[in-house]
Amino acid sequence: MSYLIQKIRYAFSVQRIPNGTHLIVGLGNPGKIYENTRHNAGQLFIKHLAKEFDIKMNNGSNGSIGSFQHIILFNPLSFMNSSGHPIKKIADKANISTSNIIIVHDDLDNIPGRCKIKLGGSAEGHNGLKSIIQYMDDKFIRLKIGIGRPNSKDPAIVSDYVMSKLDYEPSQQAFKQGIVLVRQLFKF
Repeated sequence: MSYLIQKIRYAFSVQRIPNGTHLIVGLGNPGKIYENTRHNAGQLFIKHLAKEFDIKMNNGSNGSIGSFQHIILFNPLSFMNSSGHPIKKIADKANISTSNIIIVHDDLDNIPGRCKIKLGGSAEGHNGLKSIIQYMDDKFIRLKIGIGRPNSKDPAIVSDYVMSKLDYEPSQQAFKQGIVLVRQLFKF
């Protein structure tokens, strides 16, 4: 088990949250045109996680939500760049501190098929993370799904790239790695 997983487990164990609930959020954009894009890797991961643990996701006014044991899964219905508000709303309602939140998102700086975990830090240019930090703080855990980066730094090309279809095989590999990390974090 990695040092980071042990560090995150320790952080969870010392929290003084009465109900011990954790929130796992998948970032993405709503609508059919965004459904299987690289930018929606976070929401796609939540769907895979729900399927893996046979969790029924219910559609509500803020997004799709489901729960098992002491974990809430959430895919916001808002656009990624405005995801901070609905995430804060769910966290406040369930009395979940920022340190008990895992945000799953696409990562340009990680190769396709690879999944990384990170504790806290800046938004690293990710507008969805910027929105969350604006409404909360940066103490949440990030589960970063690698989508790779195009061979250009031109913002228009990068935007087209993240809005293009996610490569099936590498994404499945990253989702499997992410599920293993979640199992390690929560010991099941």
